[in-house]
Amino acid sequence: MHTVSEEEIKIVLGNSGFLSARNPTATADQRDMEALGLKLLKAPVIVQAREAAARRWKMMCTREVPAEAWVSFEEKMDEWAFHYLMLAVNGDSNYPKVLDHGYGPPHEWFGMEVPGCRGPGTAENVDNNYSFIPIDGRARFELQGKLSENPVGECPFHVVGNLSMGMNLAGLDWGDVVIGDDGTFIITVGPEPANGRTNHLQTMINARYLFVRASRVDWRQNPHALRIRRVDPPTAPPLTVEQIAALGAKYIIDDISENFWFHRMVACVDVNTVSPAETTSFFGGMAIQKLARSHLKLNDNEAFVMTLYPGGSGYWVTVLYDYWLMSGNFWSRQSSLNNAQSVANADGSYTYVFSLRDPGVHNWIDTLDTHEPLFMIRWNQLPRTPDPAAGEPRVKTQLVKLSRLKEVLPAETRWVTPAEREGQLADRLKAFHLRHLV
Repeated sequence: MHTVSEEEIKIVLGNSGFLSARNPTATADQRDMEALGLKLLKAPVIVQAREAAARRWKMMCTREVPAEAWVSFEEKMDEWAFHYLMLAVNGDSNYPKVLDHGYGPPHEWFGMEVPGCRGPGTAENVDNNYSFIPIDGRARFELQGKLSENPVGECPFHVVGNLSMGMNLAGLDWGDVVIGDDGTFIITVGPEPANGRTNHLQTMINARYLFVRASRVDWRQNPHALRIRRVDPPTAPPLTVEQIAALGAKYIIDDISENFWFHRMVACVDVNTVSPAETTSFFGGMAIQKLARSHLKLNDNEAFVMTLYPGGSGYWVTVLYDYWLMSGNFWSRQSSLNNAQSVANADGSYTYVFSLRDPGVHNWIDTLDTHEPLFMIRWNQLPRTPDPAAGEPRVKTQLVKLSRLKEVLPAETRWVTPAEREGQLADRLKAFHLRHLV
């Protein structure tokens, strides 16, 4: 049996000190939780659980999976394992912390090379910072927040009842959060009803996490500074390192079926079509969001042309995924675009081109050398009262040969030179690196 050292005890308990004036997600808690996660990745129980999870994914997948999808499958399972291990590291509601970057690619900071934490079925919004805070349905908690400099404009809070963060039990829209003149806010979380109180989330007995999505419409925006306080005294001592590892192994296995279902929900869309926009609470997403799904199948000389109508949305984003519904290299390649990164048509719509080869269009979605990708569109900040003039969020699509692209695109389409594309991608990467600035 592994003996718990004094240093490991410090890592488990942690603290919530902010370590950077420029990045509110660079905290002592975040650093220490990732350090513990890196150590536990090598634990036999985690290695065995990761292998078991990979076998289960393979058993559930059919012959329809394209050969190119298997090439990096093991790397994706590595990210899967690290994600659920990190949920276990921050899985004790008696001693909750704020775990940021809960979904995301590999990164380096604090002298550590931290693995990615996405994996099959994740389908994260690449604009988001995802925060995970363990809670339960009996105790009371207090989330303390402060607006960052150049803050995000979209940041809903949800009480969720499962590991996939899709079982929403209660939600608080960012537009309903009351913020003090000094930029601070407190959100109370507990089993009591709000009874007219603002900034309160009522929990149920099956509450597991407080889930925060901070959406960067502009990638230079920062999530808000957050810290959590359990109001009621803890009911048990902190989990030991052995208990955390055992919990991580359980989590790695437990969530496969939920993510497989979410993957199938997108992969089963008719090829080269887009589903109608629908409220995502139907399948576990945010009630204030609408989402459309697509499964593409393109050859090297084809382009999928999609015109998007915002429908009054204040923020929308299109994100490309591989066949496993996992984002790829979105930081130095343009595999996603939101409204701030896109150029509008004269009528207020937005036309995007999906293709393997760069067609020289500003609104190009790079399919990352993948012939059979998936993608999703999210429309957020929708009007609470439908605006007949704006219509509903929707798209229209067309599959064309790249050689005919100019025939079908709007006359006002913005084209870019290779040098302009290089600058566009350089700006994108520079903004992405702000996420892990210390």
